[in-house]
Amino acid sequence: MRTGVNVPSRRDIVVSGLIGAVTSLATPAIAAPQARNIPNFEPGRYQFTIVRPQRELPSTRLFRLEGGTVDLSSLRGKPVLLNFWASWCAACRTELPRLERQYRNAWRGSLYVAAVSEDRDGRAAVERFVTTLELRTLPIYLDPNGYVASPDSSNERNAPFVLYGMPITYLIASSGLIIGYMPGAADWSSAAANDLIEYLRNA
Repeated sequence: MRTGVNVPSRRDIVVSGLIGAVTSLATPAIAAPQARNIPNFEPGRYQFTIVRPQRELPSTRLFRLEGGTVDLSSLRGKPVLLNFWASWCAACRTELPRLERQYRNAWRGSLYVAAVSEDRDGRAAVERFVTTLELRTLPIYLDPNGYVASPDSSNERNAPFVLYGMPITYLIASSGLIIGYMPGAADWSSAAANDLIEYLRNA
């Protein structure tokens, strides 16, 4: 993290739910009553954090590992689980196979999952890592230049998502609203996780 930059406190992050530019703080809250009904998900050291104010998913282009692109804003009507990871992240080695199994066995067709690599070493390095973990069905995407997510508080590229840690997963409702994020590796096969996914389908 750069020195000399005003970094928001943890309390400010949780309360305001900063995603992207600081100007989002002035955005009025959307669907505030629904926030009270969001299921609790606290699988370990971390818990699911609701973002406030809630924002609509912006037009964000993701690059597929196998080639081609997809715009996240085109996925309205289906909930989205947007997972950010990197090959150097030990916790990601634990979480990605879990996401693979859950996507293959339970979510495919009802939940759009995008596992976005934040690696800077190129497509070949990501492909080797994916092969090592035997990720055969999980949709893998690339963000080598940090245009989708940024770990830097200055966010010079105006990335719409903030990396508060690694891995980190953002959950988007069927309506297109960004509901919140889960920092750290999580057990996505748990009953609490399933309740949260079901909420996303109906929100």
